[in-house]
Amino acid sequence: MITRIRRHIAKMAGCNSGNATLLVALGMPVLIGGAGLGVDMTQWYMWKRELQFAVDQSAIAGAWARADEETENTYQRRALQEFNANLSATDDFNNAPNISLADYAGGNLNSVAVSATATKTLPFTNFLMGGSTTIYAYAQASFEEGATFTSCLVALDEDETGALTIGGNSVLTASCGLAALSTAEEAISVNGNPTVDAGWILAAGGVDQWLKDNTDDVILENMEGLYDPFGELEPPNPDETQVERTYSCSAEPDSTTADVTTVTAVEYDYYQGSNTRNATGWANTAGKEDTRTEPSYEAAKLVPNGTVEGTVESRSVQWRELGGSGQNKKWERVTTTVYTTYDNVIVTPGAQAGSVRPGTYSDLQISCDTAFAPGVYNIVGGGLKIPGQYEVTGSAVMFVLYDGAYIDVTGGSDVNLTAMQASDLMAVGVSQEDANELAGMLVFEDRSSQGSNKTKFNGNANTVLNGALYFPTSGVDFAGTIGVTSQCLMIASATITITGTTNMSTFCPGGSSEDTTIVSTAAKVRLVA
Repeated sequence: MITRIRRHIAKMAGCNSGNATLLVALGMPVLIGGAGLGVDMTQWYMWKRELQFAVDQSAIAGAWARADEETENTYQRRALQEFNANLSATDDFNNAPNISLADYAGGNLNSVAVSATATKTLPFTNFLMGGSTTIYAYAQASFEEGATFTSCLVALDEDETGALTIGGNSVLTASCGLAALSTAEEAISVNGNPTVDAGWILAAGGVDQWLKDNTDDVILENMEGLYDPFGELEPPNPDETQVERTYSCSAEPDSTTADVTTVTAVEYDYYQGSNTRNATGWANTAGKEDTRTEPSYEAAKLVPNGTVEGTVESRSVQWRELGGSGQNKKWERVTTTVYTTYDNVIVTPGAQAGSVRPGTYSDLQISCDTAFAPGVYNIVGGGLKIPGQYEVTGSAVMFVLYDGAYIDVTGGSDVNLTAMQASDLMAVGVSQEDANELAGMLVFEDRSSQGSNKTKFNGNANTVLNGALYFPTSGVDFAGTIGVTSQCLMIASATITITGTTNMSTFCPGGSSEDTTIVSTAAKVRLVA
């Protein structure tokens, strides 16, 4: 019996058929634990991914709100809306996000930072760790507001090196902007030791290093979107310009004086729409109130010949973009009406001088004191040349240049020329829409003209040009001093060269500023963290 028991025990000791079962039993806790941990980690990853996407979109939405003046104070609300809109799995257990402004890349509060957490207890990790798990996500989006730039000097050639060149000891301190559409490596050049305080310097290409080293101006190179502000305009050609005329100094026109009373009324209206042509009325409760000045009286003032007693209205309309986009773009229309009343009109016969009426001229070589009557003057092939010893005046005039025509103003001239306004243009048959676009244009070179290298302005303190000078195919040389009295001077030409001791420190009369837009940059938003 004992022998049989011993044999049975020995037989069992040599058996290994149950090893696998034993190993499975011993490894089962690890297998179950690994599966449980894998399930929980999958949940954490899904929550983290969703929460990170939500804060990313939240930061971007907040940044876009901050990039627009009209919505900048709503960035937290917009960010929170976007955060909540992108939650699903963590919607029931996330904490409210922290939304704030933050500095980025040396800027001051130029980004929106969003952080959020989500906390929840899962069965397996709770068993192992004895608590809940918290997921954290953070995002930061930088923003740059869009900007609109104007300029009083614009070089239009798209390829020329030194399209705008500032030379000699010239002084350019008007702080109303310089711009060049040229994509050349040095679109704006300096040749000498000028004094420059332009406010901002813009170029589709590069800008001379001298300007970077010697000015505090804002310099923006390699810009996209710079454009010819008058590129879509066509010169007017009313019926009066169809008359071919010649210039002579056979007689001076009579002079007329009157007691003049002037009242200026400004009306503000508000619209919305993608552009001013399809804009409809908008009730802007925060809009500006209409104004009307006290009467201004001048006795025995020199007035245009033909003036009669009574009241004359001169109206101009200006549209200003207030912001928004698409059909929600907001506009302010400013209507300025000048009521001029003439009393005690006296006509005094004149002596010998030039007598110039609107029409078409092959040449206008000024050879005596000359007064231009209001209207449009076509110059075909020749030039308007004003030498230094004569006095030349003209109010509400526009010179249109064809077939290589040019303008040459010599130093020492007493020149006072003022551009036409919308009401003046409509009075000679220009449509209201075109008149509003062309208002303020003193010189308009036709784009089909071959241009000229003879256009020069060498003025002095008595050279006054009020209005825009547009030479899309000609280069313009400036030397001397040019002043303004009633309107801003804006110069846009293929190339611009400022030489010698040119002093261009005033482009606008007091209280006015150049408002011709040459580029509008879009707002920029970038996810940076």
